[in-house]
Amino acid sequence: MSGKAVHSKSQYTSKPPKLVNSHGSWWSRLSCVTFIYIPNESATSRRIRVPKAFLYLGLTFVCALIGLVSALSANLLKMASLQSEYEKLRAENVAIRSEAAALVAKLQEVKTNLAQVDHISDQVREEAASLDPRGQKKKGNVLGLSLRAKAQPRIEPNRAAENAVFYAPKFDKKPTLPSEQDRPQSNKNFDLPAQAIGSNVNVDNLEFRDLFAALKDIRDKSSVQLQGLSTLLKELQGYRVRLAQTPTISPVQGLVTSFYGVRSSPFTGEAKMHQGVDIAAPMGAPIRAAANGTVIRAGTSEDYGNFIEIAHGFGVMTRYAHAQKLLVRSGTRVSKGDLIGLVGSTGRTTGPHLHYEVEVAGRRVDPSNFIRGL
Repeated sequence: MSGKAVHSKSQYTSKPPKLVNSHGSWWSRLSCVTFIYIPNESATSRRIRVPKAFLYLGLTFVCALIGLVSALSANLLKMASLQSEYEKLRAENVAIRSEAAALVAKLQEVKTNLAQVDHISDQVREEAASLDPRGQKKKGNVLGLSLRAKAQPRIEPNRAAENAVFYAPKFDKKPTLPSEQDRPQSNKNFDLPAQAIGSNVNVDNLEFRDLFAALKDIRDKSSVQLQGLSTLLKELQGYRVRLAQTPTISPVQGLVTSFYGVRSSPFTGEAKMHQGVDIAAPMGAPIRAAANGTVIRAGTSEDYGNFIEIAHGFGVMTRYAHAQKLLVRSGTRVSKGDLIGLVGSTGRTTGPHLHYEVEVAGRRVDPSNFIRGL
């Protein structure tokens, strides 16, 4: 053989031994972080190798978890804020609904007051129209006197004024509507009392405060007007009753032949006080009640002949004498203008006529102070 070295096959075919740890070859190739755990001084320490990839993955998971928890916490806080806002809006909604209900109630109250004002105003106009002198004048002409005797003197003016005091219908007090001073003034800044709004409404936090104030102002003004109109209506009704019971019409249509006052007696020629008026009229002419009242006497006497006495209230009484026939009796209720008898010449008289007297508080007064146009 030549001088070439001969190597055995085993020299080239053998492989170096592999180092294999307990985790395998791929684990050894991973970049790891070693943690040494020492339980205590006497115990054996332990090494824990954690691949950096796992550590990064864990940190990523922890960060993601922290982010998720933070997001959930933020959402919870936002939800709590929204819940608080919702509760606040809900409370405001309830308050507004309560205010709206109170406003509807106040508006209904104002409408009721205004309806009452309209109703009382209509009644006042009707009462005023019924007391219109133009309407009374027409009625007075139908039953009034057509002629007047010019030869007889009239009663002295001062005497007439004295007698007029007894019967003149008047108000107990001057009817007045509420003045501007009595009316509440509108003020947006004034404090509204709780009873003006409602017990279920918070007075301090009103959304419609100005509207409440305006409704309260309207209600107060309408209440004052309603009170004034009601007082005026009562006074007008009282005046109408008083007027109906005041003898303002002539009891018979005819010619006045003798007035109230001193005159020469047709029987003796001597001066004598004549306590009423004599109205000449045809025999059987209608005699009518001069006002509403009650017949207290219906009979016969030597001087008056057939006569009727009617009490009208307020101390006023009328007397109708020399009637041919009486058509009412004691206790009969009569109204102004009702037929109560017929003209005659009974008693002490010189011809058919009606002797008519008016008494106020037991004192005979001049009937011409009551009869329009006499």
